[in-house]
Amino acid sequence: MNKKSTVAEDIAKKLESMILDGILELGDKLPAERMLAEKLGVSRPSLREAKQILVYKGLLETTQGGGTYVKRTLSSELSDPLLDMLKNNVNSRYDILEVRCSLDSLAAYSAAQRATEEDKNKIKQAFAVLNEMHGKEGSSNEEAQADALFHLSIVEASHNIVLLHIMRSLFKVLRMSIANNLDKFYANSEIGEPLHNQHYKLMQAVIDGRADDARDAANEHLKFVDQSIHNLDRENERLNRHKLQSSLLGD
Repeated sequence: MNKKSTVAEDIAKKLESMILDGILELGDKLPAERMLAEKLGVSRPSLREAKQILVYKGLLETTQGGGTYVKRTLSSELSDPLLDMLKNNVNSRYDILEVRCSLDSLAAYSAAQRATEEDKNKIKQAFAVLNEMHGKEGSSNEEAQADALFHLSIVEASHNIVLLHIMRSLFKVLRMSIANNLDKFYANSEIGEPLHNQHYKLMQAVIDGRADDARDAANEHLKFVDQSIHNLDRENERLNRHKLQSSLLGD
């Protein structure tokens, strides 16, 4: 290994630390190359090589003419093959929700304590997008995505990057596992309206800095989601039994 590569790797480690410590946040644009090189006390060629190392590792992304950014979707999918099995296991969704109940509550509690004004604005913007999707005909997938991004904006505001990576993976698996229920889940007024109210209550508690209320709101919300999915699964089972009986009877 040559000296230049060793220097680049050391710089890459410094940048990684800046990301983990929250100095560089998800989605942030890196400072101009000359400015960053001066700040780190390194040469621009070595910094350029370090950035390429992190691009290869999936921590940074470059846009043509637009600079280099910390990826907003850092390692969004864990590589553990267990997750591949969870995607296809109907009952795993309840285990995921059980874990999410604890993690979301922790994220909401921490976000209420640590959220900056910028974090709060991002949460408000995410809620506004979700609100726009709410009740819109044929927008179940878009609303599901907006729902996930709303919750992730709160996780980001917790300033716990490990929690953020875990939650991104859980959201992806959960969404895939309830894909067949998405149209019913968000279109059903008995589910959609309470969800909307719960999201608003959660948002306000975080923005107001009411940590205990935020934790309780997240917990209440996830328990409602869990029960709603249980109910939809039971309804699907009933309909499938009816179809099977009809086919056997020749109706």
